Amino acid sequence: MSQARRTSAIVVLFLIGFGMLALADALDAWWPLLVTPIPYAGIAWLVVRGDDELLETPVRTVATPPET
Repeated sequence: MSQARRTSAIVVLFLIGFGMLALADALDAWWPLLVTPIPYAGIAWLVVRGDDELLETPVRTVATPPET
């Protein structure tokens, strides 16, 4: 997953989370608050997954010439 797609997914999940809070306020209901942690957990998963992909990327080293 590219960095741009990951960032856009995080923004969308934040908006969903805030939308659930707004929905709870608009409906004067408690049930949207139970669903709110799901998108925020998705954000944490995306961040950790992105860090794992960066760590798995092989590091290319520059070959140094032998010393004479």
